[in-house]
Amino acid sequence: HDIPHSVFHIDKGFFYTLFALFARPGGMIKDFLEGKRVKYFRPFAYVILMSTISTLLTKWILSGMESVYRKHYPDAVIPHHESFFSHYFSLFIFLMIPVVSLVTYLFFKKNRYNFWEHCLVNTFLAAQLNIMQVLIYLVSFIFLLTAHKIINTDFFIPVFMSVFLYLYGSVFGFLMNKEYKTGRLILKLTLMNTLLFFVYTTGFQLAGIMKPWITQ
Repeated sequence: HDIPHSVFHIDKGFFYTLFALFARPGGMIKDFLEGKRVKYFRPFAYVILMSTISTLLTKWILSGMESVYRKHYPDAVIPHHESFFSHYFSLFIFLMIPVVSLVTYLFFKKNRYNFWEHCLVNTFLAAQLNIMQVLIYLVSFIFLLTAHKIINTDFFIPVFMSVFLYLYGSVFGFLMNKEYKTGRLILKLTLMNTLLFFVYTTGFQLAGIMKPWITQ
């Protein structure tokens, strides 16, 4: 009873956490860090479940995209030599959690949250990034169905990083809004997001993710 209740009930557990992270991500994470955890799904379990769901949905969407594309462009070349992380982007996001946590901790290490609490924050955010991954691929699939054209990583990476930077800026801005004056906080968030952008895009390059999905 406990496992289904923690997943399917909207007053606590998985879906409650999911909705809270969309409606008030900063407030929900702050509640969790302050010990108000009864209603929320545990961050590690949440990111594992979200990563699994995201991976399955993404593979289903990409399979559908390939079928549709072959129907309209039977002579198109669809390469199958992409990197491992191109197929399992959720794993890439998961593995980046400690790296990103180190960056956020170093920027705010003089404040009340320790490194492991930064890991908790970034675990919740990583789970939300998985949702954005699915939504971006879904938009690509809809565009393919309507316009009969594929959107490659030239679209995926900028949109993903825009959401990434907004999410991190808003959450850490909320968590730290009483720790700094507005001007200094904006400067710290800007510098932090700049470094996070560099770290993530470097990770994309090293993992072989920044490559087109289809070439004609």
